[in-house]
Amino acid sequence: MNVAYSGPWPKLDENDALLMDVARRIQLTKTKHEAAETNFRALCNHVDREGSPLENKVVECYPSGSFATGTAIASRVAQSQHDVDVVIELDVPSNSAPKQILDLLFTAINGDPGSRYHGKVTKNSRCVTVDYEDGTTVDLMPVSRITGPERAGHLFHHKPESSESFHKQVNPWGFAKHFNDHVKFDPAFYDLFKGRRVLVEGTLLEKAETQPMPVHAPIDEKSPRVVALQLIKRNRDIAWRAASRRDLRKPPSVVLAAIALDAGPVHLSLLEEVVAVANQLRVRLAETHGPRGTVQVFNPSYAPDEFTDRWPENKSAQAQYSEDLRKLVVALHKLKSEDLSLAEKREVLKALFGETAAAYAVESTLDARRREMQAGRMHIDGAGKVLGVAAPAVVGMRSTAARAATREGGGNFRE
Repeated sequence: MNVAYSGPWPKLDENDALLMDVARRIQLTKTKHEAAETNFRALCNHVDREGSPLENKVVECYPSGSFATGTAIASRVAQSQHDVDVVIELDVPSNSAPKQILDLLFTAINGDPGSRYHGKVTKNSRCVTVDYEDGTTVDLMPVSRITGPERAGHLFHHKPESSESFHKQVNPWGFAKHFNDHVKFDPAFYDLFKGRRVLVEGTLLEKAETQPMPVHAPIDEKSPRVVALQLIKRNRDIAWRAASRRDLRKPPSVVLAAIALDAGPVHLSLLEEVVAVANQLRVRLAETHGPRGTVQVFNPSYAPDEFTDRWPENKSAQAQYSEDLRKLVVALHKLKSEDLSLAEKREVLKALFGETAAAYAVESTLDARRREMQAGRMHIDGAGKVLGVAAPAVVGMRSTAARAATREGGGNFRE
């Protein structure tokens, strides 16, 4: 429902507001989130259908990765495209040949010519990917449970070009639970941002309809750490659009999430929180203790599960991403410490997070400024710099908060 804005804008630092609006723009909309859930449920039922080579072999099917930790973002913002990682637990011997299991899953999904998914399926070294017409994808990773902690299992790895084949001990469900149990919802963060409406295609909308949100949780009900991770992932994705990197493996989101858990007390200031997480990532990326002379990151809920078994491939890849993070931190400090016009801030945000998200954030801020000016509380000079406005609320470090309320999957979704 379209409504006119009636309440006062919250008093918060403009740089934090800009970052929050960037984060809003990269969220999945509620509609897209529901479509993703519909897609993966349909796929899991399809694998288990009558006549499938895996009929009656699907034990559990649930989102993993970013959807399970609440850190999912649109991979292509303008088109609201996204990627969904799904674990499909199969009732097959855990020592089955990896090629056999991946072939069975591919065949089960691809089906016969003319069927729903035929021709839209790709077999990879650890998963089977389904591509949808809108550009979104679902990766289904087959796992067979093994003795040990709840949901621990064998992942099946097969790379035909090198004949590489092995089983890997994993527990994606365990990591999602661990992450969600340790990331907290901060009521003060919610209070700071809850009143900030945003523009969508030039129309001011009620927050409940404009919020690109996971199920039951608007962005301002997420932990600042979750939002910071989303911004860091967006910055990573922008960097990997460069032609020189298109054939290089991206730093996995699960590695970033695991390291972020150790970034210290959560900051109420979103800018400070992004800086803290980026700096913690850089600290870890200075490590060279692994077998390739690179960092090693393990699943904190299940020690045998190494998250860095494929990235970084070498010290050069590790140093490259560390340098990306250094540039991110420098740019954020520039936003904070230099007297930049809004046009200059837009250029900084564009380089960090892409043109679409930057434009959206700046337009939201311009709208906020217009309303402040109409209320007689703000003056702006010809360069777009704010003059004569009351000092914003002080935002600093917080070390305690209520238990997290954000969840985006991780249960038994078999129907």
